Parts: sequence; C-alpha cells; structure tokens
Amino acid sequence: MTALAAAIGVGIALLLCVVRLFSGPTLYDRTLAANGVIIKLAIIVGAAGVITAQAVFVDAALAFVLASVVANVAVLKFFRSRSFQTPLARAEDM
Repeated sequence: MTALAAAIGVGIALLLCVVRLFSGPTLYDRTLAANGVIIKLAIIVGAAGVITAQAVFVDAALAFVLASVVANVAVLKFFRSRSFQTPLARAEDM
C-alpha cells in the first residue's frame, strides 16, 4: 500500500517535470527535466516491482537509471562543445 501511494506521488511530480520539459527556456533546463522524467519513471517502475513482488521490474528500473546517466552526460557534452570529439589542441597551448 505504501508503494502505491509513493508511485502516485511520484506520478504527480512526473507530470510537473513533463511540463518543465516542454516549457523550459534553455536546453539545459530541458535536459535536467528529461533526466528528472527518467528518474521518476524508474521510481514508478521500481514501485510496480514492489507491488507485484517481481524483481524484474527493479532490474528494469536500474537499467533506466544507468541509461539516463550515460545519455545525460553525452547530451550535455554535445551542448557544451557541439561535438563528441575531443579537441586536438588545448586553447592555452596555441
């Protein structure tokens, strides 16, 4: 019963993150909101695993979180340098 109440509460927070995702003024705000959406979905999936007593849901939630971290780092690196390549020379060396 507690997991159900937590899932409902996180679902409400998820809706607020989705609103922020579509109305974020900058790309960084949208990236942060997308990360929040993924984390909240992972919490809801984990709560579903507790409610149904199946461990496979918890494994899926962990996979969501790990994929979110990797994707978040990649997207923010791309926004910062506009490329996935490392620079060939540092600016202070030139």
